[in-house]
Amino acid sequence: MDHDLDQIPEHDQSRRTRRTALVIGGGAVFLLAVIGAAAVALAPGDSDHQADTTNLLAQTQQTCDAPANGTRLEGDGARLLVDSTGTKDKSGLSLTSLECVLDQAKVPESVKEKMFSTRPSDGRQDGTWPGFTASWTYDPGEGLDLTISRTA
Repeated sequence: MDHDLDQIPEHDQSRRTRRTALVIGGGAVFLLAVIGAAAVALAPGDSDHQADTTNLLAQTQQTCDAPANGTRLEGDGARLLVDSTGTKDKSGLSLTSLECVLDQAKVPESVKEKMFSTRPSDGRQDGTWPGFTASWTYDPGEGLDLTISRTA
């Protein structure tokens, strides 16, 4: 017997096409459900976020200013006070150490940009990001005085 695909009835071909589409669609839905469940399971919860923020300022100080020459922790690690050097006041953190603090404290670029464009006449400025707030003043002679506070 010679079977030619052209001789398969059209309704059988469309049934096979629909069945194939359903199998592929069902597989895609299953795959998306597995990916979604994995994302939920791996996403940090509130307790993880709180644990991260609880020690972040102490870890920042330890990493960037272990001798505490230009930083001071207050409130059981809830606040990090930062004093950077200026043209007149040479005590405090260097620009390199200040940048380390900002990176370790996960300060977003938008807040860093605002911080580094602050003028003395601007007075006290502030910024926020998840779990933290910061306020600062800047004077070229005195440097940047910054307070990072944990909110969560």
